[in-house]
Amino acid sequence: MNQTQNPSLTSELVENHPLVDDVNAMHQERLSPIERTCKKIADATGAPLALMLAIIVQLVWVATGVLMKWDPFPFVFLLTCSNIIQLILIFVIAVAQRQQSQHDEIRAEADHDSISRLLYHQQLQDQILLRLAERNGVDVSDLESTVRTLLAPATA
Repeated sequence: MNQTQNPSLTSELVENHPLVDDVNAMHQERLSPIERTCKKIADATGAPLALMLAIIVQLVWVATGVLMKWDPFPFVFLLTCSNIIQLILIFVIAVAQRQQSQHDEIRAEADHDSISRLLYHQQLQDQILLRLAERNGVDVSDLESTVRTLLAPATA
């Protein structure tokens, strides 16, 4: 079967290419069990469902506190519980952000490696094409200066 006929086959071959690092798997391997737990908690608390749940719990708590005189205004017990949860979540989110930063660094290094390989490959192809053109008697003198300019190191 031809790769151009089946786009999923082409993307599968690209994703499983031996020169492409699976950054997500590398990052997951480096996480400790506590870091994995913090990531799951941070992901869950950052979801819209968690926001809706927090709003509903507080509304129910306020209504129950007013009607039952269990935790009347200024809702001291509710505020105490909220503050404790917030203090814990501050550290959980900080750990999750540090993990994300590490993941971003791994991805940047992998992207840099891949782009470097691609650019090197492109340079080789340019040189091969110029040599083939010269051997076939095609005048490429007007292209050589452009290619040399492209191959020159970037200046700041």
